Amino acid sequence: MMIVKKINNNVAIGVDGNGHEVVLFGKGIGFGELPYSINDMSKIERSFYDIDYRYYNLLSEIPENMFLFTSRIVDAIESKIDGNLNPNLVFILADHINFAVTRYHKGMQISLPYSYEIEFEYPHLTKLAKWIVKNINAKYQVCLDKGEVTSITMHLLNALEGKTNQDDQQHQSQITRIIKNVTKIIEDYFGIVLDKNDFNYFRFKIHLKYYVLRKENNEEFMDGNIDELYDNMKNTYPDIYNCVYNIDQYLYKEFKKSCTSNELLYLMIHVTRLCTREDCNRKGITSA
Repeated sequence: MMIVKKINNNVAIGVDGNGHEVVLFGKGIGFGELPYSINDMSKIERSFYDIDYRYYNLLSEIPENMFLFTSRIVDAIESKIDGNLNPNLVFILADHINFAVTRYHKGMQISLPYSYEIEFEYPHLTKLAKWIVKNINAKYQVCLDKGEVTSITMHLLNALEGKTNQDDQQHQSQITRIIKNVTKIIEDYFGIVLDKNDFNYFRFKIHLKYYVLRKENNEEFMDGNIDELYDNMKNTYPDIYNCVYNIDQYLYKEFKKSCTSNELLYLMIHVTRLCTREDCNRKGITSA
């Protein structure tokens, strides 16, 4: 195994004997002058093949123990699922869990909607998602909202290779059109061109996809204790808020209903992630 890129002391990118790129976890695996070979494979604690390069940024954003915890979770449920799981699921789920746990510890009480329709249609995946949330709560000493079960169920559903989400298929054209139009609103407002290969844009597309599905199921983020956080974001990033207001006006035309404060807050967080780049500084946007 040849190490070709160091992420940190315990995480690196390697290339195996067949020329396949692999993400490696192991104590001290990032030490050494690049490139270098690892002959003692026992040093490798976990390896992840076929990972979309867009997820590589998460390796420096998310704690190593979060990845290892999530990989053990995925290992535990994989044998209980009829189908092959997308190899990116560990990274997708680690990103989701990390954000949920961070949000909880920061007091961002945003209540996600629980879908009984999803539970009825996918009872087995929902049961697994409940088990995952129970383990997250125990591991990180949190009490995640019940809506996290639905969110994780949808992640599992999307990760099933060869399986097609009926709602996704039915509304794919609408989802694609809405993503395109919302992207244009952001680009026109800030006078930029968003990097469509950027991982934050990928996150944003997933959020909009779930937003459309929630609207089709007549589900909303429930009101939570987010007024202070919402007002703080609104006052700290007025241009972000104004941009999201324009998005809200557009989505109202699509669904004949305005976004809740919870949804607006999430949109502001996503747009901030998209626009905290140097080419946006002229609009007065700075990194949070």
